[in-house]
Amino acid sequence: MLGWLVINSFIDSKKFNELYDCFKNASMRNGIDLEIKTTDSLICDIESNFTNFKLPDFVLFWDKDIYLAQMLEQQNLRLFNSARAIELCDNKILTGLCLKNKVPIPKTIIAPKTFEGVNYCKKEFLVKSIEILGLPLIIKEANGSFGQQVYLAKSYEEAEKIIDNLGHKEFLMQEYINTSQGKDIRVNVVGSQVVSAMLRYNDNDFRSNISNGGKMKPVSITQHQEQIAITACQTIGLDYAGVDILFGINDEPIVCEVNSNPHFKSSYECTGIDMSMKIMEHVKRCV
Repeated sequence: MLGWLVINSFIDSKKFNELYDCFKNASMRNGIDLEIKTTDSLICDIESNFTNFKLPDFVLFWDKDIYLAQMLEQQNLRLFNSARAIELCDNKILTGLCLKNKVPIPKTIIAPKTFEGVNYCKKEFLVKSIEILGLPLIIKEANGSFGQQVYLAKSYEEAEKIIDNLGHKEFLMQEYINTSQGKDIRVNVVGSQVVSAMLRYNDNDFRSNISNGGKMKPVSITQHQEQIAITACQTIGLDYAGVDILFGINDEPIVCEVNSNPHFKSSYECTGIDMSMKIMEHVKRCV
């Protein structure tokens, strides 16, 4: 069986390369020949149908290049994850719209659309949003990773400054779940099954991300938390994902984000469970 591992052309870091090595090793142990393809190596005329390539049996798409993913799917290739699922996860606004009424999510308001050069020159929507969501207020750029595009505004003035700095970028606003200050559970799901979970916590930041100085430890999750993580993945149409679950009142689980390309090295170090092996076993069952 031949597969492609499609990765971003412009990211070259130890953190990402370690993941790619994990997939290569897991593929070899499953009898799969996995070739690494950078996104720029697959450049072609959109009408050429990749005629210059020997197409694989499947594609492990470890990037967020939705257009390339769609082109590959037009060749009837099976992508893990699909272009649509990646698109829904990569845009937090689309994630919220997809998950509403399916699983608990924070109360959310989508910022009205603006344009480059115009930006958010009027702030009446912010006043109304604060009336609905209260303060502190979470502001999230529609696109972002590792918690770097997530902000906490404790006042109207702080929110206004954050929004001004965003320019014309799309964003959403959410109620602040103070019962989950600096902590959440990362639940790793593969093939509609939870394969590992870890508690992430940070005493010095409202975000729990390990990349922001957070710590981690293994955790046993409840059946309710497990079912919510699985439902979130099934709703979006994911083969695998990392689901971040907040602690609501009385520890009621609330889905914060769903990651279609979870950086699972921390989970591996914490739990000893290799998500790359679980993913490749799932791929082998599906192709």
